[in-house]
Amino acid sequence: MHLHYRAWKKALADHGAKLDFTWDLFISHAGRGTEQFIELMNLHHGEKLSPMQVARTQDAILAEIHHTVEAVPEVLKFARQLALDGKKIAVASGGTRDAVNRTLHYIGAGKLFEVVVTIDDVLHGKPAPDTFLVAAQRLGVKPKECVVLGDSVLDIEGAKAAGMAWVKLEPK
Repeated sequence: MHLHYRAWKKALADHGAKLDFTWDLFISHAGRGTEQFIELMNLHHGEKLSPMQVARTQDAILAEIHHTVEAVPEVLKFARQLALDGKKIAVASGGTRDAVNRTLHYIGAGKLFEVVVTIDDVLHGKPAPDTFLVAAQRLGVKPKECVVLGDSVLDIEGAKAAGMAWVKLEPK
């Protein structure tokens, strides 16, 4: 989360954003697709930013620093144990496919998840349930059989809308 925040803060500044981009503001939108996020910043904060240009800049900045990403050890250990136990596990992210794949690679989890669903796979990003429903469908399980480990309010809203159980993880 901290790498994404740094990348967003720099990308917004590079594009002349005037809003005070605080950690709390970032966290309140965590899990949202990049272009959707910029559209909301424009709407609610009086910005006139190009969603596509800012998203590209943010992704480029993230790519430069992505090698420093660190897994949440307890979450990675839990995911590995679930995989060893033969459980079906997926990533359902509001990030782009490239960014998610980079994260998984850098934390040593590139082959851990049977299914990876990103904002590139759905029409509506979080808090809509689409990301989670596509993940369940690709896993071949019913939504009510799923548990979402989410680190954002939007994750939890999306999980509820999908009819899935959830556990809220607090980003550090």
